[in-house]
Amino acid sequence: MSAVTWTQLKPSSAPARKSPKDARTRKRLKVSLPVHVCPFDARFAEIEDVGQVVDFTGDGLYFKTAMPHYFVGMRLIVTFPFGEKVSAHRKFLASVVRLEHLENDSRGIAVRFLL
Repeated sequence: MSAVTWTQLKPSSAPARKSPKDARTRKRLKVSLPVHVCPFDARFAEIEDVGQVVDFTGDGLYFKTAMPHYFVGMRLIVTFPFGEKVSAHRKFLASVVRLEHLENDSRGIAVRFLL
C-alpha cells in the first residue's frame, strides 16, 4: 500500500468582500460638526443649508438635515468644517450618492467629494 500525504489547507488571505450595502473603502470618523451646503446648479442658487455631519472620510461625508430638496446625483458645494469658531473652512465639490429618510422628518445625505 502507498502512503498518502494530506496537505493542510491554509485559510484564504484574500480580503473579505464588502456587502453591496456597505461599499466603503475607508474607515469613517464619527464627528458632530456643522456643514454648509449649497447646490452647484444655478437653478437652486438661492438654497443654502447648514446640516450636522455624522461621519466623514477623505472621500466624502454623511450629514443630517431637515431640507427636502436633495436627490441622488445632485452636485453640491460643501464647506466643511463650518462655523465661526473654525479657523480654516475648506470647500469641496461633491455629489449626492445616497439619501435616507430619518425620524422627525429629517434626512441623511451621503456625499462623495469630486475635487
